[in-house]
Formats: sequence, structure tokens, C-alpha cells
Amino acid sequence: MPISKSYHSIRSFQVAAAVLLAFSLACAQIPLFNYLGFEFSALTSIVASFLAGFVSLSLCRQHTSLGEKKAEILFSETTRASLLLLAIPFVVMSLNALVVKNCDYLDGATFFLLGPLPAVLFANAFACLIASIVERWNKTLYVFLFVCVLLHIPVVTFTGIQIFAFNPLVGFFPGFTYDETLNVTTRLLSYRVQTLIQVALLWSILHVVQKRKTTRLSLVESVSSKERWLAMGLMLVLASMMWFSDDLGLSSSTEYIRGQLGGRIETEHFVISYPTTIRQSRAREIALQHEFYYARLSNELRVNPKRKFHSYVYFSAEQKGRLVGAWRTNITKPWLWQIHINQGDIESSLKHELVHVMAADFGFPLFRIGLNSGLTEGLAVAVERTAYESVVHRTAAEVFAVGVRPNIENMFSWSGFLRAYPGVSYTIAGSFCRYLIDRYGLRRFKRVYRTGDFIAHYNRGLGELIDEWKEYLARFTITDAEMVKAAYLFRRPSIFGKECARVLANINAQTRSLYNRREYVDALESSSSSLQKSTNIEAVFQKTNTLVRMRHFQEAIDFAEEKLTDSTIAHALFPLRLALGDAYWAVGLKERAVDSYQRILASHVNLTLDEACALRIEAAFSGGQHLQPYFIEENSDSGRVQYLQSVLRRNNADLLAKYLLGRELASREEYSEGIDALSSIGKMNLSVLEYLRERRMGFIYFKLGEYQKAKVHFWRSLNEITNEAYFIEMDEWLKRCDWMEENAEKPNL
Repeated sequence: MPISKSYHSIRSFQVAAAVLLAFSLACAQIPLFNYLGFEFSALTSIVASFLAGFVSLSLCRQHTSLGEKKAEILFSETTRASLLLLAIPFVVMSLNALVVKNCDYLDGATFFLLGPLPAVLFANAFACLIASIVERWNKTLYVFLFVCVLLHIPVVTFTGIQIFAFNPLVGFFPGFTYDETLNVTTRLLSYRVQTLIQVALLWSILHVVQKRKTTRLSLVESVSSKERWLAMGLMLVLASMMWFSDDLGLSSSTEYIRGQLGGRIETEHFVISYPTTIRQSRAREIALQHEFYYARLSNELRVNPKRKFHSYVYFSAEQKGRLVGAWRTNITKPWLWQIHINQGDIESSLKHELVHVMAADFGFPLFRIGLNSGLTEGLAVAVERTAYESVVHRTAAEVFAVGVRPNIENMFSWSGFLRAYPGVSYTIAGSFCRYLIDRYGLRRFKRVYRTGDFIAHYNRGLGELIDEWKEYLARFTITDAEMVKAAYLFRRPSIFGKECARVLANINAQTRSLYNRREYVDALESSSSSLQKSTNIEAVFQKTNTLVRMRHFQEAIDFAEEKLTDSTIAHALFPLRLALGDAYWAVGLKERAVDSYQRILASHVNLTLDEACALRIEAAFSGGQHLQPYFIEENSDSGRVQYLQSVLRRNNADLLAKYLLGRELASREEYSEGIDALSSIGKMNLSVLEYLRERRMGFIYFKLGEYQKAKVHFWRSLNEITNEAYFIEMDEWLKRCDWMEENAEKPNL
């Protein structure tokens, strides 16, 4: 019976269509959901499948006397109804593309095809089977089971090691992460094959149920030989896909991840899984670093966890993203006592992540975290005491100084922390939590961390405490140079304020991979493609750097100068002046080059940029012009070392060449040779380079296990700096040296 001739079908269908139209129009007003992309498709999958199920229940009610052909007729009509319903959000978002930029319509259409369409087909079959088995309360049962299927997502991501989940109604859930890159199409296609097999089996069961009702045959007699073999084949394929789910990237078990990593080391307080590509000696260093921070944090947080933590170290962001999710974001699961971290982020992020699991001792019951992200992430930053290579309070004052005005109270709500740009959220929350701990003590903070009730533990509301904290921040005087740095760091939109965030992130990730493989022609094409879709900061950097590497210096100058005159993005492109300076230097405009380097150095964005600019200034002004190829030309690691060695053979007194050689050798873990090169320098002319020389020598001696010598160089480095954040860092390294001397040889470590 066609839909057009069924009164009740028309009514349920019209209601569903009206709801979907209202839903689509509402999404058209919400950033990130207002174009045909992953987020819109995932949300539509839930809404459309839920409504489609109700339409199917109505159709089943109208088709009570169709005999054994009922399954086939219902399949035809529910599929037709689903396609008509799905046309509504698809058309609305397609039309909205005339108003809101949609950078990759085909990509969005693919997500829609792999998201809502299989979801509603699953819901249709699911609903019809329920209606055929249960005559009364079938709508209630449908709603209950629909919710149960959705609950599969939190169950998997909460109880399991992964943060992502594949689900028949949603498609793919990436987990709560700041990663904008989303490379899931191939895996989602594989999973949707599984969904369609489930749909086919559900309809097959419905066919058998209906046939038994109308013919009174036994179960065996109700199924023909052909149907039996087809069902068995489908179940075999489905079972195989579920059995190899980990290998297909559709799930991850603890055993599978440990097997993929291969390495394992156990200490007094940790079980650490790591990739076998890491040498055993390096694995022990990582284990000792875990134990050092454990000792520090258990004392600072006044906790004494009763069980071991499980730490998973991944070779690369790609490996972590494939196995647990969150490619470039390090994560913890305090309720499972787990840390997941990329190998390259251990030095910068391990302490932060360890705070989360150590704080589980006083976290909200069951989840063992702060009651909201503002408290959870704020505590970790507060314990670090620094943010963006400055004291966290000064960094927070810089946020306000450049006119960024986030809703701070919302940051301490369930979802408000995610709405602002992450750098702003982490800095503000960290400074506020640090203030509460210093002003009112750790005991009160631990209580509010668990409950979120500021009035109960501070006798004043969150708003009053924020006003107090702001008055405290007002004592910081922010310089013009710091304003430039802060504008670069914090005047940025969150993912909700970006055009085509997922599409551009994927293209930029591809460009980054091409650039790292030195496939510059393809990298240039990829970055240009990204910029054609929408002007975005990362692609501007990528294109400029690629042009410089290709020796297209004038083109790089023209492009970079044009972007730096764009007032809407110039503040976020401030470090682009490094590549611009290199291009100037390459074409003989040394004064312009040095001016670009000095402007970056004056703002002290970070030590990496400081060193890069200081080295170039030193080379340009202090007789190091002959080293220009080192900075401008593309070369391999070994090629750079050979080049510097050849320079020193011609002039063994070249201090800058010795510094560069020592740095190169240290990065290659040729520590003895690196020490020889760096120690042969009397003293660098620029204080930032002298600080880095002493600091690097301290690191090398630490790696060599000569902790007293390391301490000497760490102490000497303090003579060259005034930045309080670097004093905090060096103080921790000094304590780390002392701890290593006492504990490094203990057998249980």
C-alpha cells in the first residue's frame, strides 16, 4: 500500500518531516553544524533514524494483513519514506551552502551517505521487527531499545581503552578531543558494510517471523534452503568483521594495543607499554621520568594512590589516532588509571597528563575527574605554573590585555570549556585554579574539584571569586612586545568559529606530510588548494615555507607580505616573519631580514623561535654570512653536520658553527661529540644563545647520567635569563637531577 494512500502513514510521516525541517533550519544557524559536513551528518543520523523508526511503526500498524509478503512490502515503503525524509536535511544544507561556505560538498555528501542513510535503514528494520514481535507497547519498547543502542557509545568509550566508537545509529563518534583532523572515511565505509549486513539480517528475521505467523510452519520449514544459505553467509561475514574489528580499525582492545606497541616495562607505580622502535635505554628513561613526576605530584597534591597506573606511549600521532583516537591530543582516562601520550610529547606533556590521573584520588566518584573541564584541565595547568613559556598568571593577564573576553563562568560548566579557543580555556582555567590554591589552600580546592560547589567551600559564588582573581591579575603590566605575542597566541576562533574546520584540517595534514617527505611540488599544490577553499593560518605558513624550500624566494616574499598586510589575520601570522626574513636574506635584502628576525625575537613567542632568530641575527651581523646556506638551503641531518664540519675545517674558531654543530650532534644523540663542540665555545654573544648553550649542555650531561655536571650547567644558564617561567623549569630540572642520583639505580625502577 503506497504511503500516499495510508492516512496514519501520512500523519506520522508529516510530523517526522516537519520535525526534520525544523531541525535542519536550526542547524543552519549553528556554527560547525550549518553546512554539509561530519558534525551535521552525525547529528542528523540520530534524529532522522529515531523519526524514521516511528514512521516504520506506523506503517507496520497499517499493514497488518499482508501475509508472508509483509517484509518485502514494508522494506519497500520504509526505504521510500526514509529517502524522502532524508531529502529534507540534505536539501536544506545544500541550499544553505549558498549562504555558508561549504569547502568540500562531495566530502560532506559522502559523510551524509555513510551516516544518516544506513542509520535510518537500520532503524526501519529494527522498528518493523519490534512491531512484528510485540503488538502492544511497541513504541515504548522501540524508544527504550533505541536509547540502549546509543548507550553503546558511552559504554565503549568509558569502559574501554579507546575514545572513539562506531555505532549503527551515529556512524562514527570521534570522542571528545581538540583534534580537527578527521580521517575516518575508509573505516566508516567498512563499518557501514557491517551495518547493511545487520539490516539484511533484521529483515530476514522479520520475513521468517511473518511467514510463521501466516503459514503456521515450523522454524526450519519457514526458511528455504536458499534463504538459509544466504543468512549463514551474511552471519559469517558479520562475525568475521566483528572478530577482526581491531585489525579493521573499528575498535581497540587493551590486549590489541599492547600487542601493537610490543614493549612493556613495569616500575613501582606504573605499567608502561611502548613501541619496540624505542630503544630499551630510552624506555627506561621514560619510566624514570614517570616515577620522578609521581614523586613530585604525590607530594604536591598530597595523594597516595593505591594502585598502579597504566601508561601507553605511542610512536607517532598517527599510531595513537588509529589505536585509541585523538591523533595530536594526549589524553588520560582517570577512571581507568590510564595515560595515552605520543612519544614526542613526553617532555612537554607527561606532567600535565599525570596530574589528571593523580587527581583521581579526590575526583568526582566513578569518573575520578573534576566535576567540569575547567577544574580538571585548570588543575593540571595550575600545577605546571606556566603557560606558553611564561608564568600562568601573566599569560592570563595577556589574554585580557589583547581584548579576548571569554565567558569565564561558562568555562566551569559542563560544556563551556570547549566553546572557547583551547589556548584561552587552558590558560584562564589554569590561572584561576592556581589563584584558588595559593589564596585558599589545596584542601578547599580538592573539595570543590570533586563537587563543583564554590559557595559551599569558599563561602562565595564563582562570580565573586572570578572578580577577586581579576583584581589580582590587574597588577601585571603587559608590554607592547607581550601584546604582540598574546595576539598571535590567543586571538583565534575555536573550531565552532572556523570555516570548514574538518576539511581544511585534513588538507593541511596532507600538506604537512608531503612537506616532511620533501615532496615540495605536491605540498605547494596542497597548501594552495587549502587556501583556495578558505584563508587559514596553517596553510599560509605551509605555502610560504614550501616556496622558500623550493627557492622561489621572490614569490615567497610577495605572498608573505600580502598576507601580513591583511589586518584580519596578520596578528596570527606574526612568526611568518621568520620565513619572510629567510627569503629577504636569500635575495640579498639583509637589513630587511634582520628587521624581521629582531621583531620576532623582541616578543619572545617561544624559545624555538628565539633561537632561530638569534642565530640568524648572529650570522648576519657577526661575520657569519658564510653560514647562510645552512639556514636557507634544504639538507638532510647528516648533510648539515658535514657542512658545518667543513666550515670548521676552514676556520676552527667559528663559534657560531661550533654552536650549530653541537646542536646537530645532540639532536642525533651523539652526546660526547656534542659536548665537545658546545664546551669549546667560550661564550655566545647573545644571552639567549648562551642560555640555550648551557641549558643544552645540561640536558646532554643528564642524558649521559652525569647529574652533577648537568646541575652545574643548569645553574649557569640561570645567569642569562630573567623570565620567571624558565627559572621554574630549571628548578625542576635541578630537582630531577637530585632525584635521579638517589633513585636511578634502584632495581624496582
